Amino acid sequence: MQTETTVAVSGEATVAIAPAPQATIAMTPAQCPICAQTNPPGEQYCIECGFLLSSAAPEATEPMGAYPKLRDSVGREYLLKAGENIIGRDPSSDVLISDGTVSRRHACIVIEENHAYIQDLGSTNGTRLNGEPVGAERVPLPPNAELQFGGVVMTLELPEGFETPAVAAEVAPPLAYLVGVNDPSLRFPLYPRPQRIGRRAGNDIVIPDAYVSGQHAVIEIVGADVRITDLGSTNGTFIGETKITPNLPTTVPPDALLTLGKTQFRIEWALAETAASDEEPLVETEPHAEAQAEATPTDEA
Repeated sequence: MQTETTVAVSGEATVAIAPAPQATIAMTPAQCPICAQTNPPGEQYCIECGFLLSSAAPEATEPMGAYPKLRDSVGREYLLKAGENIIGRDPSSDVLISDGTVSRRHACIVIEENHAYIQDLGSTNGTRLNGEPVGAERVPLPPNAELQFGGVVMTLELPEGFETPAVAAEVAPPLAYLVGVNDPSLRFPLYPRPQRIGRRAGNDIVIPDAYVSGQHAVIEIVGADVRITDLGSTNGTFIGETKITPNLPTTVPPDALLTLGKTQFRIEWALAETAASDEEPLVETEPHAEAQAEATPTDEA
């Protein structure tokens, strides 16, 4: 609204029009129509799913229950995408957990169609599923599973229609273990079937060593022997001081030192089951394996 003011100038009346006062625009939080996240005032994109808040909502959106997700102890939700979801303290993680007991690359949840799996990525303080330790092998996830990453507990919520795959031969105990010489926490079960070894999530055995290739080797128990096949890795596979020929299965002699990248292992055959001490103190994660991740990587992404 404008205001007229009459002013006399040299005997003539002059009408001055004062500008209207500017209206104050109140900034209010915006709710995302896709994931229902409440965003702070002024945000252009949803802080949870990245949707452009000024855009029109799609005509048909899937209900929230259609997305697998993790929920932490304070109720914060982390949506899980199809494929691999890296969980850890590294800023590039799909599920970022800023806790000192969580490794930079701690674990991986894989969503495949209507199935979910989890595997540990060689973390310092370990991963647990409903109280049971999870190793480098993929483990099927049931609905409402309680997952523990270091000292952080989360609940898995799966939409209707997800199934828990039957666990196959892994219900049988492992026949041997691949054990780190300098880091006994690197302890991977070996079964009578081929198991892929590499740096990338998705291998049966994930080694957090920058000098290990994404897909480095295959190891298998055949009868009373352990055989390993290098898959043309960048830095090679060594038995003792000898570099093995790529793509040729090679028997690992008893007590031999096996080197992949810069990490050394020995084969430890399984004996009668002994009760393992369940409770170990959690430690702050930084040194050793995670420091290696900062080293010069192989030529593979």
